[in-house]
Amino acid sequence: MKHSTCCLLLIGLLCTSCATLQVREIKNLEKVAFDPLMLKPSSEMNELRIDIIRQTEEKNVNDSVKKNEEVSYHPLGFDLGNGLFYDLNENLCLRIDDLLNFSSDKNFELQKINNPRKNKGVTGYLFYKDTLKISNSPERKARYRYHREAGADSIAYFYKNRMNYAIVETDSTLTYSGKRRTWDVIHRLDNQHFYLNKRRYKEEYILTGNELNLEDDYIISLSDDHLTIRVFLDRRRKDFLLYTIEQSKDKLFIYDKEYYGWKIERAENELSLYGGKVLYSKYVLKP
Repeated sequence: MKHSTCCLLLIGLLCTSCATLQVREIKNLEKVAFDPLMLKPSSEMNELRIDIIRQTEEKNVNDSVKKNEEVSYHPLGFDLGNGLFYDLNENLCLRIDDLLNFSSDKNFELQKINNPRKNKGVTGYLFYKDTLKISNSPERKARYRYHREAGADSIAYFYKNRMNYAIVETDSTLTYSGKRRTWDVIHRLDNQHFYLNKRRYKEEYILTGNELNLEDDYIISLSDDHLTIRVFLDRRRKDFLLYTIEQSKDKLFIYDKEYYGWKIERAENELSLYGGKVLYSKYVLKP
């Protein structure tokens, strides 16, 4: 594991409040089966994610003070099925585009509302003609974030005239690179076994039946009846349960052993994120 792990769900929100979910609501949930797990190399570059596990690393503020900072998202990773995405910086998230059932490769307009009760803290995302623009207020003009150019087997992402990175796909590899340097390469052994070469070791990603092993750090398992997903910290003697994920037709619960966690309510073109009874944020896809 590269970073010190902050195994907290939605770490930014937990700074202000960590809510206990309604246990009765979970116990009485009319569960709906999840799709099978998958292991598919993929990319997510818009950072439209809901964190389940967000890595942190310790930084020096001065000689006597240190602080933990979130590790940035990596655009490259794996789609695991059911909206789950695990990036190469070991962040486990839910993809907003999957949850709202839209393609981030096609034109879309989305709003994230961070204070829905007062309709404040609105961030707008507009992806049009391979260009992403973001606005931090409905009254302000959206700012250019990037544009992309597609080749035969690659997609390059630019900020104005400068290439930020490119993603190149072949039958056996998915490569993340700059203009002159290759940074990361996912290698395919078969459709259920991939690896990433590091300087001193190899990180492996393996799907076996209803279980995913991610770098020998995390295990994600799907129950035989497909009604429950569990996320474990991989330990030599006994795996440690971090989170349980369950869903109904319109709700998704993610919680730990003490029922601390979050509820996501799904409606047409809309997601609402709750901690306990408190509505923390919403995502609204514009028609």
